[in-house]
Amino acid sequence: MRVEGGREDRLNSGIKQNLRAASANPANESTLIVGNSGSMIRLEPDGSVSNLSSPTRENLRAVRWNTTGSRALIVGNNGTLINYTEPTASVVDDGRANLRCVSWRPNSDEALIASNCFAEEFIPSPNLFTFEATKQVLNGVSEGRSDLIGVDWNPDGNFALVVGYDVVWHTGLIARFDGKNLHPIKFQNDHVYPVSVAWDPTGKVAAIVTSVAQPHLGEGQILLWDGEEFKELYRSDEFFFSQTAWSPIEFKFAAIASTEARTFDS
Repeated sequence: MRVEGGREDRLNSGIKQNLRAASANPANESTLIVGNSGSMIRLEPDGSVSNLSSPTRENLRAVRWNTTGSRALIVGNNGTLINYTEPTASVVDDGRANLRCVSWRPNSDEALIASNCFAEEFIPSPNLFTFEATKQVLNGVSEGRSDLIGVDWNPDGNFALVVGYDVVWHTGLIARFDGKNLHPIKFQNDHVYPVSVAWDPTGKVAAIVTSVAQPHLGEGQILLWDGEEFKELYRSDEFFFSQTAWSPIEFKFAAIASTEARTFDS
């Protein structure tokens, strides 16, 4: 569905798999959309859709174009990382667990990738990676018992916010990543499951949304963080969030929620 100026247009994707993430190319205004079973499609500004050749059948969870529109990264289950430079999609090795989110460092060829902390059969995995696009190298930069689900670099590029939750104690995690280490930010985190974070274009405020691990365990929330304090905008025990994003031209954001959203699906 495309939403513009209050108008909603349903578009025919031509596929039956669930679609899970989209990213607009700043160079040509096309949109790359990914989903389950390796689904990859391209949506043109005129609404036409074309299927793209995918190198995997894994479920794909997130996609993000870099600032120039020359390269996109796609992440998914079982360590799937795809480097996409139109029209070629190639797999990058060294991922382990389910990869959850991508954020490009501004004015850089480096990206941060959030990950679950365990691969199959509880094999420990780094939960945060850096990806060097020029070298096509993926490096683990953090480990622990938290599934990291969302990540977004501040627009000035000096730190990123990372969100997720401790899979043992079921406590939420919101942390600053300074390029080398994670520094947790204190907040009321008992049974709070942050799943997505996005900075406004000015870098003054970050929006953070939460979901639940299972019914009746936590609430859906929208939080704003100004670098010092959290402000709660919304709370619900019925609707749980999966994504949030800011408008690039106005001080407003959107968040996607449903009654069925769960942290493991985000």
